[in-house]
Amino acid sequence: MAEEADHTISGATTRQGVDAKAHVEPILKIVVASIGLAYGTGFVVVLTFLNAYGIREVGGDFFKLKYVYVGALCLACPAAMVGILLALFSGRHRISVSAPASTFGHVFGRLFAPAENVPLPLILVVVNLIVVFYCVIAFAHPGLFAAKQTLFNCLYLPLVAMLGLRLIVGEPGLWSRRLNAIRWVLVAISIWISVVILADIDFASMFKERAHNYLILQILFVIFMYRFTKWPLLGSDGRERAARLLVRIMVLGSLFVLGVFSFAHTVFNHIPAEKGGGDFSHASDSQVCFSEAFRTSIPATLLQDVNAKPLCTQPVKIIEETATDIYVARSSDRGNRAQRVAPNPAALWRSGAYYPVVFDLNRSAISAIVILNRGTIELAPAPGGSGKAIPGKAVSAPAFNSSKTVH
Repeated sequence: MAEEADHTISGATTRQGVDAKAHVEPILKIVVASIGLAYGTGFVVVLTFLNAYGIREVGGDFFKLKYVYVGALCLACPAAMVGILLALFSGRHRISVSAPASTFGHVFGRLFAPAENVPLPLILVVVNLIVVFYCVIAFAHPGLFAAKQTLFNCLYLPLVAMLGLRLIVGEPGLWSRRLNAIRWVLVAISIWISVVILADIDFASMFKERAHNYLILQILFVIFMYRFTKWPLLGSDGRERAARLLVRIMVLGSLFVLGVFSFAHTVFNHIPAEKGGGDFSHASDSQVCFSEAFRTSIPATLLQDVNAKPLCTQPVKIIEETATDIYVARSSDRGNRAQRVAPNPAALWRSGAYYPVVFDLNRSAISAIVILNRGTIELAPAPGGSGKAIPGKAVSAPAFNSSKTVH
């Protein structure tokens, strides 16, 4: 009897272990596949973006976590949209699938069968929260979270209030007209707070500089993804169903690839460089200093003073870094445009109206890189002279107080 009990306990433990393994393995596979997809997407985006600057050698620099981050930003928009649609609009259809779609109402009712017990205002508040955080994470310059933390706290309140209505009112009165009006008031408050939070992000310039192409492609991708996953494949035999499946794969695959390239050309250049993106309009200037042995091999147009010791560049923006090279462009490079026409040259680079001259600097020639974070830099005293402090500007790099140096 004891042996039978032991055998039963052992069998139950084995089954429990097998069940746990069966649940964990698919999750791990999804995680690995997602990371791989994000990495590949980010690599394509960064490579495509840098090609516009004439930087092509970074294609051999495969191992960068930056690619996962960029790919996640690119995939977050369609993934969130598809997830929301599949989760919130997967209820029972009000109209039969076989019924003719003769009116707009029938089409809408067939496409979007709302999930039970999820009010539309609650869906909008959740979607609004996701959009705000995505836009801030992707496009806001560092410091926006800290500057508007009070508004972010206020943004949570409409969602908390809407979720608390069920506890306050109870199930019987949850769908009353008065309560629904309260929900829409909370939606309006949530949207108003979101507008104030996102006011510092220049969406007008983004759409003016073709970012709407990416949004249109993502909307098309989501629509076809929803349609193709909502209804089963039709066909009288396996061959016909395989042909229809191939059409679906081609449509979704083409829209996905076009979306990735559109992100690289129209959206990535609006992500601040401080976050790994391609917008250098607010990025800190840097100054690169070289070893004396390489004095004759540095382009004179890049240098601030060819006779200075140590030999340092003009203020530059670091466009890209690899294990062996650093690619920089002069911060003042605006081509033949006047100062009043283009006061911020990097804004021209972002729009694609002009790309700067890019210099490839070998790391072996560099003695120091000073990042000019608006600190006060103390200059090394010249022979027979005395040093002086210059706020936010560096002429010589070896001696300084509050700027960050990378060797």
